[in-house]
Amino acid sequence: MNPGKKIHQRQSLVLEGMTVVELLIIVAALAVVILIAVPGSSMLIENYRLKSASTALVEGLNLARGEALRRGSTVRVCPSSNGRFCRSDGDWMQGWLVYTDGNGDGTVQEIEMIQAFEGPNEHVLVVARGAAENGISFTVAGMSPDNGSNDAEIVLCHTGSDVDSRTIMIDAEGWVSLQSTPSGACSAG
Repeated sequence: MNPGKKIHQRQSLVLEGMTVVELLIIVAALAVVILIAVPGSSMLIENYRLKSASTALVEGLNLARGEALRRGSTVRVCPSSNGRFCRSDGDWMQGWLVYTDGNGDGTVQEIEMIQAFEGPNEHVLVVARGAAENGISFTVAGMSPDNGSNDAEIVLCHTGSDVDSRTIMIDAEGWVSLQSTPSGACSAG
């Protein structure tokens, strides 16, 4: 050996990576995880849609009740398709209005409008029964029955799903409550 020359040692490089078999095992494991997660996530989305729609409707009903107490006059919640006028067919699917009916004519004037709410997701079905069929009126004394019924019920269901429905109950005093009900509640009487 020559003492003046540097000795170069050759270092071996070790390349690390994955084999095709290892990669296939990881892909298979990911596929299993995705297959388990996807059905659960669709149920979460359905629950969120129902919760969102029922919360917005309860918010509108509570707003109407509070405004009736505050103003000392009749405040109505009615189904609406355009955010300006009430529908007469009882279809709550496209949205609803909260307005004060100060002159008692049952129609919405610009000055009477309190708030308009958009309808729920297209997969959410809204069925109103009892005093809620065509709209709900609140007075200082509570809910004023529009069609002779003392109680009102609005059921929200997710179409094509087994997710529990949401039922909004309004009693004669105007108290609004929300509860979960079996998934077939929209079709039952």
